[in-house]
Amino acid sequence: HCPLIKNIIKTNIYLYGFRFQSEQFVLIKQKCPLQHQAHPCLYRLEQFSRLNHLFDGAVSHRRVGHKKHQFEYKYKSVIVEDVFDFNLEKFKSIKSKILSFGNNYSDMSGKVIDSMKSFIKDKSIEANQCKVNLLRTPNIGFIKSFNPVCFWFLETQEGCKFFVAEVKNTFHEDQIYIIENNGDTISENIWLEVEKNMYVSPFAEKSGFYKFNLSRNPFKIKINQFNKEKKAEIVTNIRGAIIKMTGINKLIFYFGLTLSSLLVLVRIHIQAFFLWIKKFKIFPHGDSGYAD
Repeated sequence: HCPLIKNIIKTNIYLYGFRFQSEQFVLIKQKCPLQHQAHPCLYRLEQFSRLNHLFDGAVSHRRVGHKKHQFEYKYKSVIVEDVFDFNLEKFKSIKSKILSFGNNYSDMSGKVIDSMKSFIKDKSIEANQCKVNLLRTPNIGFIKSFNPVCFWFLETQEGCKFFVAEVKNTFHEDQIYIIENNGDTISENIWLEVEKNMYVSPFAEKSGFYKFNLSRNPFKIKINQFNKEKKAEIVTNIRGAIIKMTGINKLIFYFGLTLSSLLVLVRIHIQAFFLWIKKFKIFPHGDSGYAD
């Protein structure tokens, strides 16, 4: 008999710049006037819908100095939608028999959300108009996935206002890089620069700069890496399609996702071996991977 049950409306859901029509309770954030609490039906529907979108693409990596090296691999991952509730101040859980994440999705998730809260406050954005979406490879069954980088997106109906690259190196050190356009929507026509301050490879210094470019349709993230003198060193592209699968196609994708996840560290060490063979300059990790 709750009045909210009758409040099913046609809504627009924005996901990475794509718009989907949905007739669900998922976006209703009202308090139940009878129970004085969030209606449990809303959250069950919301949890059920947030793992429907998968990412099927490729990652390419190219050295641009006087010594050349490049590679490209297929990259499969998962889009997790609306992972944080700004009203309840907590992460939302997911329901999947196959996929899972650690506590609150990642080791740096608390810092990521804190940075988003500060941004929302500084730019006078309504928190209940925002969604936090995550591009990250989950754990598959008992296999714990290693994510060299994952991306957090703060979305409004205008588009992405703010995103975070969460980077982890093979020493399991973490760093977040905040990318924003002074409160404006991040468009594909601009490059945004951040300072690099963590060790990610024996063949690059800890310090330097990154420049990020985000394209929505087709989906692509470009990352250009520069040394301390702002000389270009590495060009990385992550591109692909956000897709929805069901049934046997979804199970086949999960098999590919598992294989891709298992090969991440293997591929990192294979490419490091090739760079060593080509006699690229080696920069030691030292006692800490963080720049002074």
